[in-house]
Amino acid sequence: MISRLAVSYVQQAFSSLTNTSTAITRAFTLIYTLALLTLLTRIQLNLLGRRSYLSSVVSLATGGMEQSTISLENHDDDNPDQAYGNDFETNRRYLTFSWWLLHRGWREVMLKVEVAVKEVFGGLSPRDDISMQRFSELTLEVRKKVEGATEAERQASTWLQYLLPPKEEEFVLKESGMTKESSPSGSVSISSSDITPLRRLLDETSDLIDSPPFSHVLTLLLDAGYSTLVDQKIAQQAYKVPPTSDIPDLNTLRVTEVVDVKPVKLPIVLAILTRQAHSIGNGESNEYLQSMEQVRDLEAFAAVVYSSNWENEIHPVNDDSGIAMKDNPIDPAELVTGQESVVDVGSASTFESAWGKAVDSAEKETLA
Repeated sequence: MISRLAVSYVQQAFSSLTNTSTAITRAFTLIYTLALLTLLTRIQLNLLGRRSYLSSVVSLATGGMEQSTISLENHDDDNPDQAYGNDFETNRRYLTFSWWLLHRGWREVMLKVEVAVKEVFGGLSPRDDISMQRFSELTLEVRKKVEGATEAERQASTWLQYLLPPKEEEFVLKESGMTKESSPSGSVSISSSDITPLRRLLDETSDLIDSPPFSHVLTLLLDAGYSTLVDQKIAQQAYKVPPTSDIPDLNTLRVTEVVDVKPVKLPIVLAILTRQAHSIGNGESNEYLQSMEQVRDLEAFAAVVYSSNWENEIHPVNDDSGIAMKDNPIDPAELVTGQESVVDVGSASTFESAWGKAVDSAEKETLA
């Protein structure tokens, strides 16, 4: 009996290693999921941070000299009537929407990746040899099919369906347990016709996800993730390429080692991909997450999210809960101060204008 179980286990393990599409799809899907979750988290935290800061500024302006400092902390329990969505329940419900990517969206990503992997790697057999250059080229082909082969195609790709629910927002709150501690009636309404703080947060998040800067930064995060997988892990562990230092020592003589990279059997690569899949999904000491967080444009993106769209925060359109800074009713046209709000993600939006300035500034620093 034990021997039969042992043979069965070995057969299952060998099957997982020789199933080309399964091993590759799993690793690639986790890279996409990690990159999407990283960007979504940055958007959420910076939107909440901006609203908390704005709330503190308004409280200071309307409360006289009793509070002489601007707080960056969240004092939700002290002010349950906060008009900028800076209440504890709104923040909790908003952050809960990452549930969609972790429970539903990643499956859709996996299906898209699986189709591309089967088209690109489907002709390979477990008995085949594969060179490092060939594996890199095939990986790039998969990325082109998933993300787009050109800049225009990548800009046209939409990732919103994987990150936020299209029509099941109440379902997300219910499945994540948020409705249990909500209003006495136990129901939560965040329909588009009911402009609540949570509704505004979700709408702005959707606009940011659909914006060209999001696609640009996501591409860079994926570059970092795939570089860690292919150029480091696969190259070093499968093809025995020695690691190179990212920061060369200028005081020592630099010697370039010529390495003869020979092709290896495909199952060797698949075995490493299987192990790396566990590393990509690991929450502690995640090298893939660290490489993505080192992307400079990620910090620029987060900073622009934090610092843009202030007009819409102060005067939410069609929202009676906002604190008006003027005595007269607000004309939506007055909200535009030479630039459009991020609610309209056109080419002249506030967010994209600020993003363009941030990118230009970064390029000047690089050239200097």
